This record gives sequence, structure tokens and C-alpha cells, in this order.
Amino acid sequence: MMNYLNTYRRYACDINRINAEAQSDANSLVKLTEDIYTHDLRWIAQQVLASGSHRHVVLLSGPSSSGKTTTSKKLSDEFRKHGADVQLISMDDFYLGAEFVRKLPDGRPDFEAVDALDIPLIKSSIEKLVTTGECVIPQYDFSASRRSDKTKYITLGPDSVIIMEGIHALNPIFSEGQSKNKVVKVYTAVKQGIKDNEDYVLTNREIRFIRRIVRDYHFRKVDPAYMISMWNSVVDGEKKYIRPYRYTSDFTVNSIHIYEPCVLKNHAVPILDSISPSDPNYEFVRKVKSGLERFMTIDDSLVPANSLLREFIGGGCYSY
Repeated sequence: MMNYLNTYRRYACDINRINAEAQSDANSLVKLTEDIYTHDLRWIAQQVLASGSHRHVVLLSGPSSSGKTTTSKKLSDEFRKHGADVQLISMDDFYLGAEFVRKLPDGRPDFEAVDALDIPLIKSSIEKLVTTGECVIPQYDFSASRRSDKTKYITLGPDSVIIMEGIHALNPIFSEGQSKNKVVKVYTAVKQGIKDNEDYVLTNREIRFIRRIVRDYHFRKVDPAYMISMWNSVVDGEKKYIRPYRYTSDFTVNSIHIYEPCVLKNHAVPILDSISPSDPNYEFVRKVKSGLERFMTIDDSLVPANSLLREFIGGGCYSY
């Protein structure tokens, strides 16, 4: 598979232009952004299927709140539109379990480490899928922090696609020895921030932070102060386990939706307001909040049900 690393789309991310378009015709701004993102995923599906191979395995990775889950679901839709049967597999189901994972200095299991996964089983499953079209995969019980007794039997037709999603999906340990015509790597991330002339209003990392704090507060019931306190360690884990392999991807997807701060501000600002000035991360919170408040507001009702943003604000057509 050809490496398309440098073909990801760059957006005109200027706050003044975004605000002007949000004010004059927000609906068109939203529609154009969503159409472009869908077009990029459609192009990837076409390139993969055009390679002539069968039983493709797509390994999809990206940092926290990059929209991996929605990207995998929307990419599945595009494969199906081209006649391919698609099945989704989460690498999370291959966790070994808390008792088998090395511990962090504070005693917590290090689930961010690649060896928290059953590496031999993942490799053999990929091999079986591309050669025989069949395999049995485990199911992980997150409530018990161990592998469930249940398994899932996967069977593929001659023109099927498996999308395997996980933070370690681009680690070469899983694709080494596999035919590059069979295994395709996709990296998705917010690849740029939003500027006012040369100054950043929000960096790409801050955009992901906003997505995560909104999602975790509304759907995972995570205390905002706790989430903020963990953010640096999340970023450190990305630097260690994800970023080193991003250049090995066959395709890179820029998941920024240029209108998203206009939508996320109504969700995020009240959450950020709850952070006390005495919090050690308050200055970071204040900076992010100040950046968000500079954007015009776009109502949630304009966000399509299949938008990547629905992964973070809810109300979408996909289950998470």
C-alpha cells in the first residue's frame, strides 16, 4: 500500500473566517465541513478496495479524543457503500486483565502499555483473518477488569474488511510479516489548531482536550478536575505509544471539524467554570476557556446525527 501520509487535508483554520461564516451561514459551514470529512474517508475506502486484494484488515489508531471510534464507523459506511462487508474489532477486547498487567508506581495497572494486550493472539487473529477469513476473538469485561468467558466468532467473505481500532494499532509488532496489500494502517488526529493571524487561539491538543472533557463529563461521569489532572499523563502516554508510529501509516486523516469550537463552547465553558482558581491547572483551564469564548455559537441542532462531534456531545446515530 502506498503511503499517503502527506495527503491529509489542511483547513483554513482562521478564527475570523470561521466566525464570519458561522454568523452569515452556519448551516453551510457545518455541511461543507462534514461533506469534506466524509469525502476524505470515501477516498480512503476507494484506495483500499482498488488494491485488488481481498479480506483487508484496516488498523486504525490515533490519540485520545481524535475521533477514532466515529472515524471507524464512518469509514465502515463508506466501505459498505462500495459493496464490502465490514466488521469492527476493538483491540480493547484483547486486554489480558488487570492481574496480568505490570503496575505503575502508584500501584495501578498500566493499561496504556502495549504489553497489556495479548500480542500473540492479536497477531494470530490478523493472520487468520487475511488467510482463512475466520478467527475467534475474546470479549473483555471492563467491569471486572478481566477477560470474559464469552468469545466472538468472526467469518469473512472474499470481499470483506475488518477495521481493528486501538491506541496501539500502528505499532509494527502487529503488522510485521503481514502483506502490505492485506493490512492497511490509518492514523487519525487533530492535525492543526486554530489561529488569529500567527497566534494560536486553540492548539490541536487543546481542541482534543475540549472534546474529552465534554465527553467524559456528560457520558463517563468523570470529575472535571480529575480529568484535567490526568491530561498531562495521557499526553505523555501518546508521545510514548502512539506518536512514534504515526509516520508508518498508509493514510492520515485530519479529524478537525473547523466549526467545532462554535458547538463545543456551550458544553465546555460551564464545565471549565467549575474549576477552582486554586486548582494547580487553573491557568491552563483559563487559557482554553478564553479561547473558546472568542468563537461564535452554533446550535447543536445543526450538527448531523452521523457527525464525529456527536461522539462527544451525544445525540448521534452511532452507539459508543
